[in-house]
Amino acid sequence: MDRRAREIEGRKAEAHVARWLKRRGWKILADRFKVPEGEVDLIARRKGVIAFVEVKQREKLPETDDILTQTNITRVMDAAEIWVGRNFETLGPDFEIRFDLAMIEGRVHPMAKVHYIERAFSGF
Repeated sequence: MDRRAREIEGRKAEAHVARWLKRRGWKILADRFKVPEGEVDLIARRKGVIAFVEVKQREKLPETDDILTQTNITRVMDAAEIWVGRNFETLGPDFEIRFDLAMIEGRVHPMAKVHYIERAFSGF
């Protein structure tokens, strides 16, 4: 699969996870938030929790936790810190920040299963 095809499949995975989160009561605050320091695939809120969600789609998911690299984690946390700084006043006084991981194995389709890990890594 070439770079463009991987990007298209990644966007489909992000949209699928966004729909999955919405069905579970989450409000999507941002998608594909990018700054020079990093990026976050999805930012979602449910009650007092703001989740920065990294989405991964693979033909076969690894059996270990090797799907996220330290560089990947650092880029998500750096972007999250910038996003919170920019949006702090509109978030209200009391919220928990969490870094989650959503994974889809195989091609993205309407019934694709989302493997969701809350607090997949910790941040600031």
